[in-house]
Amino acid sequence: MTRKLSVEELRGLGFDWPKHPLIAEYCIVADGRVDLDRTLDSMLSSRSFYANQINQAFSFKQQTGADYSDFTDRFDEYARMKQELGVAIAYLEAVIEAVAGSDS
Repeated sequence: MTRKLSVEELRGLGFDWPKHPLIAEYCIVADGRVDLDRTLDSMLSSRSFYANQINQAFSFKQQTGADYSDFTDRFDEYARMKQELGVAIAYLEAVIEAVAGSDS
């Protein structure tokens, strides 16, 4: 089921919307309503990208013994984004769970 709510409806459920800057950045709005499922999918995809980049860097480090700074200047950014997306995703999942609970 696709969950789409207006910002007012989300706030009416007691949520500080969008709360996290990343939710605002990734938020998909269709017909003036927030598409929670597509927003979550987009954020999960990005977190997966950052996790993959971290894993590749770690593998390269293990194989070569090189320091991360020898082959990327973005390792800290990848780790920060993965962590921040995790926090924002957890909040969005709580919103989705509450919305699902209010539908029943």
